[in-house]
This record gives sequence, structure tokens and C-alpha cells, in this order.
Amino acid sequence: MCTENPLMRTLVFIPAFNEEGAIATVVGDVRTELPGVDVLVVDDGSTDGTAAVARAAGAIVASLPFNQGIGAAVQTGYLFAGSAGYDYVGRVDGDGQHPAAQLLRVLDKVRSGDCDVCIGSRFYDTHLHPVDADAYKPVLTRRVGIVLFRWLLSRTSGQRFTDPTSGLCAVNRRGAWLFAYRHAPDYPELELLQRAARQGLRMTEIAVSMRPRLAGKSSITPLKSAYFIFKALIICSVGSLRKRENELPEQPLTELRERSC
Repeated sequence: MCTENPLMRTLVFIPAFNEEGAIATVVGDVRTELPGVDVLVVDDGSTDGTAAVARAAGAIVASLPFNQGIGAAVQTGYLFAGSAGYDYVGRVDGDGQHPAAQLLRVLDKVRSGDCDVCIGSRFYDTHLHPVDADAYKPVLTRRVGIVLFRWLLSRTSGQRFTDPTSGLCAVNRRGAWLFAYRHAPDYPELELLQRAARQGLRMTEIAVSMRPRLAGKSSITPLKSAYFIFKALIICSVGSLRKRENELPEQPLTELRERSC
């Protein structure tokens, strides 16, 4: 396990929409497993008590004025991290599917200098890391989408990915600034990985275990999932035609927000 340099700062951000029933447990899990990191909950226009519960649990809360989708919530997390000068950034989802102990393993890969981006994969080396009986299993439409995304992303990026929609991930400062600029509204992970490959960031996956959501139910119905899959395939196809970008210098949040709009 990598021992974090006390002079290097880490942020863990949690995008959340109407996760009042799970968010306190998620924040508490992160604070227990990763003592010393800052925890940010990005409240994506929730209509329940998500923001208040997150604050009571000890998290910093950034509330969007209305529900803008996972892409905007993820971008807000990276904008906050980049503007505040964090050296490492981790992400888990607000529904409790991502154990903080697994995030610690993912963060350690980045902190060690082995890579710029590390993804926690449910499917990486599954023959060596059997899935627990209680582990999270995506619904059929999402599994189909993952297979399609895996194939398309690998073809367009030149790098193999086994779990391209995983929200359990960590990046260093370079990755955080790159990811702070422009996001797809649905399945933003696909565009981020595609762009990271184009920019030459070192990426890796490690096998992790995930679990079912702690409370509530997903807002993604099978019909919505199929629609999102269609949009994501278009985004990946268009993204494969983009050229290498000029990476953003470290700059004030207001300037970066103007460029990202």
C-alpha cells in the first residue's frame, strides 16, 4: 500500500442525485477508509435532503441549481479539485455501490506514480478475482451497453478497457485538469477515457468488487438506458475524430468555467 505524502492533497468527490438514504453512509465510509482526505458531495439538484445529510456527515457540498445530469456533476467535481490545487482526485458514486476500501486501492495506484488514471473494474481478470455472490451485477441493458462501449472505446482509443463506464476511479493533477473541461451529459466516463488516451495519459485498470446500491432505486430505466447507450455511441464515434487538445494550464475556477461552457 502506498503511503500518501502529507504535503500532497487528495479530494474524493461523490456525485449524488436524490441519495438521501445512502449519502451519509458513503461519506462516512470514505472518511473512515481514507482519513485525511477532503470529501466533496456534488448535489446534482436533488429534491430530497441529500445536501443537508451530506453536510451533517462532514462533507463539503457543492449544490447545482437544478438536475443537470451525471456529466455536469462529474465535471463540477474535477473543476473544484483543479481550482483548489488537489494533487490526487478520487470518485465514488453516491448510491453506495463503490466501497471506499476499493477506492483506496485505486488511489494508491495513482499515488505510487504508476499511472495518471486508474479505473476500478468489475470485469478485469475475473477468472483470477471471482465475483462475490452479493456483488453488484448490472441489468441486462447496461451489460449490453458495456460490451458495446468496451469494443468501441478499445477500437477508437487504441487501449483495452474492460469496464469503461465504471465511476470508481482516481486521477492525478494532470488528469483532473483534463477532465474538468467539457463532458458528455450521459456516461461521461467514455469521453474522459477517450480523451485521456488521445492526450497520452498513462491509464490502467485494477479488479475491484462493487455492491448493490444501499438505498432507493436508480433513475435509469431500461428505456432510458437504451437511449443513453445510443447517445454514448454517437459521442464516442465523434470523439474518435477529434485531434489532440491543448491541455489547460492551471488557472482560476472562473476562467476555466468560462471555457467549459
